[in-house]
Amino acid sequence: MKSSVVALAGFGLAVLTTGCGKEERALAEERPVQPAVVEQRAVDPPLVATEMAVPGDLPAFVVTGRAGACPRMVFLHGMCGHGLGYVQAIQGAAREHGGVLGLQGNIPCGGDGVFTKYSPNPEEQDGRIRSALAACDGEAEDLVVIGYSQGAYIAERLAERWPERYSRLVLIGAPTTASAARLRGIRGAVMISGEFDAKYRMKEGASGLMAAKIPAVYREMPGARHGEMPDAERVMDEALDWLDANALPRR
Repeated sequence: MKSSVVALAGFGLAVLTTGCGKEERALAEERPVQPAVVEQRAVDPPLVATEMAVPGDLPAFVVTGRAGACPRMVFLHGMCGHGLGYVQAIQGAAREHGGVLGLQGNIPCGGDGVFTKYSPNPEEQDGRIRSALAACDGEAEDLVVIGYSQGAYIAERLAERWPERYSRLVLIGAPTTASAARLRGIRGAVMISGEFDAKYRMKEGASGLMAAKIPAVYREMPGARHGEMPDAERVMDEALDWLDANALPRR
């Protein structure tokens, strides 16, 4: 058989010969290269808190989870507060742990309605949370609820009533000591106090839960007075990491 020429011109390897047999002629046919399979990976949206419309309610503030997923956490602000700043303060930690939805209070504290508080009715707040999650096609089950001050009070009542839905808590600067009797159905909790806040409530709450065999831990936010969240990204990331590692299995 005479010498061969190898051709590489955007096609598969082709061997050109003279005096070839049937099998060799088949090898000499030009074969197009199969296109490479490119893996399509979901891209995270920009890390920023955005306003999301909620039908029949005030807008919510959202930091999505990975690849734009609907949040798996809810943030409830304090009395006459505003949720956007708190959500922005923890947006990096929120993205890493499933995203967060900041629910505004439903009672205005002034004529302009910028600052709000929550009505104390847990059924009402549960319905608002479910409606807000439905607005981004999310599921209101096995959520982490982060509550500050009045928001911590509301979070505890939600977890008492629907522990399968509000299964893990991060309570910050609560006005009352968390009750192990109320929270006997939850998977775990982190109690956080500012360095210059009334720390005894959060410490006692964590101790009571631990005595009742409910996973709980106390954490402190350095330099913080009531309503403040300095170093919030680090503190919240550590709190959520602790919950991931120590919460009871999902029922």
